[in-house]
Amino acid sequence: MPLKVVIDTNIWVSYFINARIDYLVGWIFDHSVEIYTSPDLAEEIEEVLSRPKFSKQIYFPIHDFIRLHKQACTTVKVTHQYNLAPDPGDNFLFDLCRKINADCLVTADKKLLAHIPSFPLEIISFNELRNKF
Repeated sequence: MPLKVVIDTNIWVSYFINARIDYLVGWIFDHSVEIYTSPDLAEEIEEVLSRPKFSKQIYFPIHDFIRLHKQACTTVKVTHQYNLAPDPGDNFLFDLCRKINADCLVTADKKLLAHIPSFPLEIISFNELRNKF
């Protein structure tokens, strides 16, 4: 059974601005990992990529990246319930993880990596996810 995974905005943005999104998406498909997103996650990715500090690092239209993100993921609408994330702006990630019964949340955020959610969920880096295979 494939691993159910939510990938945080910081991972998506990092791979996009470093022109390595093909590696990330290829890895996802090569390992039969089910990646999930939500409208909140897609909106956050778009908002972050639209920040002026990234304008010189982006070589493709943001809407193309968002389309690719949505194609690589299964989109799920969630109800906002979780309120224990170290950054309240990340609560939606936990709502998504809970809704799909995710095996893990993949992030580079040190506060999230140290967070212990109120439900069973492994929070790991992308390197740790790769090491699982």
